[in-house]
Amino acid sequence: MTKRKSLTNIIAILSALGIAIFATGIALGETGRAAVPDQLNIAPPQYPNVYNNYLQPVATAIDYYNGMLYLINYDNDKLIIINPTSLNGWPGNVPLQHTLVLPEGNKFYVTSDNTKEHPSYIIALRVNSIDWDNKSAVITVESVMAADTPDNPSELPHVEAINNRQPIPNWLVGRGTQIHGPTILPYSDYIYFTEFTSDRVRVVNHKTNELVSGVDPIVIPGYTEQTHGVNFNRSGSVGLGTGYFFDNNIIDIYKPNRETGELRAVGQIMLGDEKQYAALTHFTYWIDERYAVTATMQFDKTSLTPSNTRKIIPPSVWLLDTQEATAKKIVSQAKNVNGHGVFRSPSDISIVNGKLYIAEEDSLDNTFAEDGYVSVFDLSDRNHPRFIKRLGPNQGFPPGYAVAHTIAPTADNRFLLVASWVSGYVVKIDTATDTVVKVWGPEDGLVKPHGIYASGGLR
Repeated sequence: MTKRKSLTNIIAILSALGIAIFATGIALGETGRAAVPDQLNIAPPQYPNVYNNYLQPVATAIDYYNGMLYLINYDNDKLIIINPTSLNGWPGNVPLQHTLVLPEGNKFYVTSDNTKEHPSYIIALRVNSIDWDNKSAVITVESVMAADTPDNPSELPHVEAINNRQPIPNWLVGRGTQIHGPTILPYSDYIYFTEFTSDRVRVVNHKTNELVSGVDPIVIPGYTEQTHGVNFNRSGSVGLGTGYFFDNNIIDIYKPNRETGELRAVGQIMLGDEKQYAALTHFTYWIDERYAVTATMQFDKTSLTPSNTRKIIPPSVWLLDTQEATAKKIVSQAKNVNGHGVFRSPSDISIVNGKLYIAEEDSLDNTFAEDGYVSVFDLSDRNHPRFIKRLGPNQGFPPGYAVAHTIAPTADNRFLLVASWVSGYVVKIDTATDTVVKVWGPEDGLVKPHGIYASGGLR
């Protein structure tokens, strides 16, 4: 056998292995591309536009305004819009909230808010077939899981503004039960959702499409209140819960049981101290098995702020050490759009290719939805991120872009999908160049896209 033939066979084997590893990327917590040696310069595997047992390049989202479901192929930039009320078994005209898609792309979940007529739901959908070119898909409702009873009120603490620097916007105070924070627990059959409007973490077995009897809901006093997702590290050994409300400056630490789906509270991390702290966290993102980052949104004091607190630390990014249960501020507030810090309240964050990406909203101060940004930092030194650039309206984003809310990195770290539920855009950012390479917006039928989730991610 010649050397050329040997190399060809090796490349074929490695490419096949890459696909296989990609297919289980959620369980392994890594991508197939990482398994292929860089020096061979092998192109990433290309996946067909059909559903099979391999990871699919698909992202899911809902629309706050018209209740549509969105399927996005982030490889070939195709979009499919589905009216779920046309599906047999769909529970009716309910306000939608979040999505979660399994790595194979053949099943995704949609959550809804509570109304006077309907409980909040977790709905499991099976994708039987899809035709990206003709913008059509055959989808079946597999399960409709009622999470409560109709007309269930929000259980958020009462809060009032006490100065003109921190208003209390209606969108955050909450109506009834809202199911947010979808996550996947690696090496398990379990996915999780959180009711940030209450103290309940919901546990679903994605093999049976049932709320897990004897485990769901998880309620741990002093921990599960106001949680917007429990985000797990890649091994699934530790989970972090947020504090998604005013003056909540605590990140909760959990140990999951991958056999039963239970969560055990093992500690908490305070962002600051009693005298000065940062608060209101939307998301956490893991750097490795020990360290993670989170970002805070609150600007100033509210009626919930204790009298002995001197200061609220304004929007910032924090490095979390889950072994020591400590937090260190690593990115401070920027005073203007050109500043080397966090300019608007940060909601989602992501780390891709050694860079920190921050979705900055204009949603929590006195100038709601005038703009929105994604700031980029070099994270070579995790203790001292270095500002690179800020994307925003007329700076890579469309004119009129506002409220960069959710970031969904693709499993191969090639792209970031950023959704704005206010201005109606989903933008795709190339992480190699940090430039926008695709925009879906109102001209494509989007109105208020929310809850975007890319296959292969834990969220």
